[in-house]
Amino acid sequence: MIRSLRTAEKAMQMEQVRIDALANNLANVDSTGFRQILTRVKEESEAAGPGGDLQALKMGREAWAAQPRLDMGHALDVRPGAIEETGRPTDVAIMGRGFFVIGTEEGERYTRNGSFILNEQRQLTTPEGKLVQGEGGPLTLDGNAFSIEADGTVIVDGNQAGKLRLVDFAEPTRLEHMGANLLTAPEDMQAQPVPAGEATVAQGHIEGSNVNAIDTLVAMIAAQRAFEVQSKVMSTEDEMLNKSVNNLPRISA
Repeated sequence: MIRSLRTAEKAMQMEQVRIDALANNLANVDSTGFRQILTRVKEESEAAGPGGDLQALKMGREAWAAQPRLDMGHALDVRPGAIEETGRPTDVAIMGRGFFVIGTEEGERYTRNGSFILNEQRQLTTPEGKLVQGEGGPLTLDGNAFSIEADGTVIVDGNQAGKLRLVDFAEPTRLEHMGANLLTAPEDMQAQPVPAGEATVAQGHIEGSNVNAIDTLVAMIAAQRAFEVQSKVMSTEDEMLNKSVNNLPRISA
């Protein structure tokens, strides 16, 4: 009975992780370049857990350690969003692999959101003021006219002024959201230049979110129902446990 309670509690926790991820995806359905989070059930490698020592004594420690334990994992969905034409010269969309590099106080961050602006120093930035990185550092478009070619080369008044830095990762699904539509990489994964021919950029365009609102709503309803079912199971098991305890023979003093 206690095991059933623990199983229901774990299932509720897993469904809550799924619900939170789906809610975040839905909130960003209109966010430029947003990459949705996919959740999946995975097997835990750790044997520790509530009641682990007691169960180990009953089953034998090796048998307890060998039992599979499930948890909810997540991964970044790297499938592209739809490309939309805006006509704004500072908007840039990546066609193919890779991410733009953004300089922040915490270090380099990555994004597919190419809805950029120019600050007072005519540097290319995110709407939040973070500097877009070129291969030689921040990009300054100080001139009367500028263009961005398909390979990311920035031309200002007919002269090359830099080149957009595009990077990719061996396992881009491991990138994590950190707010402001920026992504961060785990310490054991390094950014690498996108190989030639693997990506082009389109000036005057942006990439939409890869979230499908209808599919996400359907998945959220299913996750909420699963959460409610496990909640009812937990309540029923808890009630039965209380009755069992109350019906135990009382030992008189």
